[in-house]
Amino acid sequence: MRQEGKMLKLFRQKNFSIFWFGETISIIGDQISLIAFPWLVLQMTDSAALTGLVFAVQGIPRAFLMLAGGALVDRTSPKFVMLASNLIRMILVLSLAYLISIDSIEIPTVFIMAFAFGVADAFFYPASTSILPSLVSRKELQSGNAIIQMTLHLGMTVGPVLAAVIIAGEVSSVTSQQGVDGSVTGSFENDKIGLSRAFYVDAMTFALSFLSLLLVKVRPLDESDDSDESISMISEVKQAVNWVSSIPAVKLGFIGMAVIHFFFMPMIFVGIPVWAKQNFVEGAYVFGMVTAAYGLGAFLGAISAGYLKGPDDKNLIPYMFWAYVFSGSTLALIVFYKAYWWAMLLFFIAGGFDTYFYVHFTTWLQRITPESLLGRVMSVLMLMSMGLLPVADGIMGFAIDFSLNLTMVLSALFLMIFCSLVALNPRARITTQKS
Repeated sequence: MRQEGKMLKLFRQKNFSIFWFGETISIIGDQISLIAFPWLVLQMTDSAALTGLVFAVQGIPRAFLMLAGGALVDRTSPKFVMLASNLIRMILVLSLAYLISIDSIEIPTVFIMAFAFGVADAFFYPASTSILPSLVSRKELQSGNAIIQMTLHLGMTVGPVLAAVIIAGEVSSVTSQQGVDGSVTGSFENDKIGLSRAFYVDAMTFALSFLSLLLVKVRPLDESDDSDESISMISEVKQAVNWVSSIPAVKLGFIGMAVIHFFFMPMIFVGIPVWAKQNFVEGAYVFGMVTAAYGLGAFLGAISAGYLKGPDDKNLIPYMFWAYVFSGSTLALIVFYKAYWWAMLLFFIAGGFDTYFYVHFTTWLQRITPESLLGRVMSVLMLMSMGLLPVADGIMGFAIDFSLNLTMVLSALFLMIFCSLVALNPRARITTQKS
């Protein structure tokens, strides 16, 4: 059966369609929040350092608790963990929206909300990445992952555009001013209404996702394990880490993800909003559109991954990291030519490459991972991808305050060198366990 036929077949499954609908709504809301949150902090403080620091506060509990979240998923079910996490995050976002609307928001409150959100994220992410094998068969995993990634990046396209309209509208172009030093400044007072609305929309999407997930039926995964039922959670996590370390290509892929996210993700959510604010009157709009361009490219990359077979196992990691070389270069290229359409083009291409290979990487990982370890292995992946973000956001925030251009160029150079070394490493082609 052709791949597109397999993808359409999944949508004819009522259970998968309900899950997909809930996730689509939630993802769009998340992307709105990802634009609104850094813009809120940046407008309140005019500080990249504090913008990065608030992300660090959110990431600290996520990093420390994510492995425990994976173990909890394996002990209970990904559906239960996702339901609880969505409910908690809905309450938090709704509270944030209300405080902004009544003009009672303060930076310490934002930090507290960020910390609590990070706790919920620590349990949600490993659950969301491990639930698919309980919804579809192993033969349908590639199609399912392609659809999920398509949905994720469709949200990354639609969400930022909606955020730009909700937050900025026509306000930023009218009320923003040129400062006496030539810098571009904006009015937080005028953005408050839009920011509040953005968080209210996000809360509504959490509610819809929660209700949809209630209707989803999941099959039990293989719980066979040669370990004692009373085994400690620490030992359970150690089992997953040992399994990841036993396959050189998996180990290199996980380490590479950690480094990429350390240097690349802070540039998107701290660097790009500062870049937009410094160079364009319509700062929130430009930030949203550049992010949307990455999402559109990623959406098309996910579609391609669903149609195309992709590299064989031994070439997957090398090819994926060659693609990340280009992604890293975008950070420097937008510095040397400051035009938002140029940034949109570069991030569009980067998004396509990144997602195409990530779909195949995730499918391969889900295929070779023992089902009894799936939640924990996925939590290790999430930890390696996002665990260092608290440190990265803090460091990069202060570095950006010192010099945005220098920070972006040096980050780009390091990523290009590192990803090239991973791609050229012979161990990146070893896809079987060590003897």
